[in-house]
Amino acid sequence: AYEMLRSLVGSEMCIRDSLMLTVLVLLSYGLHIGWFGFYGDDWIYIYNYHVLGAGGFREFVAADRPFSAWVYALTTPIFGEMALPYHLFLLALRWLSAVLVWWVLCLVWHGAARQASWAAMLFAVYPGFLQQPIAVQFILHFSVLDLFLFSLAAMLLAVHQIKWRWLWTILGVLASLAIFSLEYFAGLELIRPVLLWLVLGRQFLPSRERVRQVLVFWLPYLLVFIAFGVWRVFIFKFPTYQPALIEGLGETPGAVIIQLLKRVILDLRTVTYGAWRQIFSLPEGLQHLLIYAFLVGLTFVLLLFYLYRFRAEELPFTENGSSSIWGQWAVQGLIVSALILLVAGLPFWTTFIRVELAFPWDRSTLPFMLGVCLFVVSLLELVIQPRFQRLILAGLVALSVGFHYKNALVYRTEWQNLKTYFTQLIWRVPALKPGAIIVSDDIPLWRYSDNDLTPLVNWIYAPENRSPQNWYKYFDLSTRVEDVLPGYEEGLPVRHSYRNHRFQSSTSQVISIYYKLSQCLWVLSPEDAEFPELPASIVKTLPISHLDQVVVDANEEAKLPAVFGEEIARDWCYYFEKADLVRQKGDWENVAVLGEEAQQLGLQANTPLEYLPFVEGYAH
Repeated sequence: AYEMLRSLVGSEMCIRDSLMLTVLVLLSYGLHIGWFGFYGDDWIYIYNYHVLGAGGFREFVAADRPFSAWVYALTTPIFGEMALPYHLFLLALRWLSAVLVWWVLCLVWHGAARQASWAAMLFAVYPGFLQQPIAVQFILHFSVLDLFLFSLAAMLLAVHQIKWRWLWTILGVLASLAIFSLEYFAGLELIRPVLLWLVLGRQFLPSRERVRQVLVFWLPYLLVFIAFGVWRVFIFKFPTYQPALIEGLGETPGAVIIQLLKRVILDLRTVTYGAWRQIFSLPEGLQHLLIYAFLVGLTFVLLLFYLYRFRAEELPFTENGSSSIWGQWAVQGLIVSALILLVAGLPFWTTFIRVELAFPWDRSTLPFMLGVCLFVVSLLELVIQPRFQRLILAGLVALSVGFHYKNALVYRTEWQNLKTYFTQLIWRVPALKPGAIIVSDDIPLWRYSDNDLTPLVNWIYAPENRSPQNWYKYFDLSTRVEDVLPGYEEGLPVRHSYRNHRFQSSTSQVISIYYKLSQCLWVLSPEDAEFPELPASIVKTLPISHLDQVVVDANEEAKLPAVFGEEIARDWCYYFEKADLVRQKGDWENVAVLGEEAQQLGLQANTPLEYLPFVEGYAH
């Protein structure tokens, strides 16, 4: 395979392009890895490994992606419960995906190594997908994407190399089985005959023979795709998202077709124009702005040097043996990219899953990345004069690198906020009675849901638990009240399951908390009904909020998992939470002691309300 690449683009260019892609991936994602921890569904995956080991993933993914367990069964025993190895692994997968895109495009279009290189660079920094820091969850997505891209390359190598055709076909078909692990890239399977048609066009075949050869090389992959379709539609069916498009066509076909066309147009606009438009936004703060400018400037200069110093030798692009001008490649690339974009959206348009740039739906842009980047390069070839093409390409890539730095700042802040949030909770609640239900409203954490925080609560307060039966539950009332809380009376049963993790308790074990960023966390009781600006949903829970769920005299206080690192500094909120805890015990003397310590350190409350425990303590 490497020898074939050398014959297509030259050995020096293989090395140079790989190094350039490495630099871009490191600048976009690698420099910030040390900032990140676990986000989103990372927690439930890692907690599942924590309580059940690698063997527990088979049951964990059985409900929605039963053939995806292998990814986590292989990685978790190696990487354990720390975040950095997962981020490094996802970084490698991201780099590999860009290299594979370059490889596939070189195999499809001989002599178009420059365009392949440009498309791979854009692919490496595509700004539509911004969940790279959610490493554990997305190692599945990029593993499947890399296997799909490799299967494309193996299929094309089978056409080129007669001697090794059987080997490449076997490897390609095995890699294509990854479609059963994740459905995101299923639509892209339909691009195979188009790529085969282009590659076979260089073998001087009559049209009928060319069609026959396309079918021969496509057949094993088509059988895999059909098997997947039968399994997904008729056997496994649709356990989560339903085929709304198919159901709608049977009821009101006209209205559904119009709705579908609107969705297709809007979604394609989102993943193309919308994704690249957002790279022109700047981070806030002078320090971040200076770092952003440095990264953008460095990337721009490096890329311009590379593009002008190491130009790909522009070999004549040929179709059926006749030389063509470069513009004809652009037309061909434009057509192929349009087809890729259309088939990429099939899994999402069938179920009407949202394709947006906002979290968490930006994950839906993943299958579109290849088509978008090929589309941009084709437009550059068709519309922009050659002397400006490299400048525009370097500008797009450099601004994308800067945009990923801005995104990394969001995730760094989110990780810090999560650590602060749960550190304050531990200060105030050193231990919890089994069965406790923590409820809050509008969690001030934008990359976590309550399903993501439940495993963290269990890890903190029941680290010895080794079963999928959760001891504790965290509910966000803004999304869960109608689903899991049967009412606001005592003694009502509460049951909730997420994947293979189950929880059972009652409304008699609810404990309500309230938290705003840059303030201290409050554990509330029925006496707090007059608390200013308290969300109405929290007020409703106060009659059943029981402070006795807090174990005030625990033998051993809870602590954060090791992935959080060192404890944050004991600021004002430490003294507030500890004072509120001893106030619950009626230990007024220690409330006063804590107040005096805070005063001696020069600490001040974030809001006047945070003086209340001390006011009451001094009064007593």
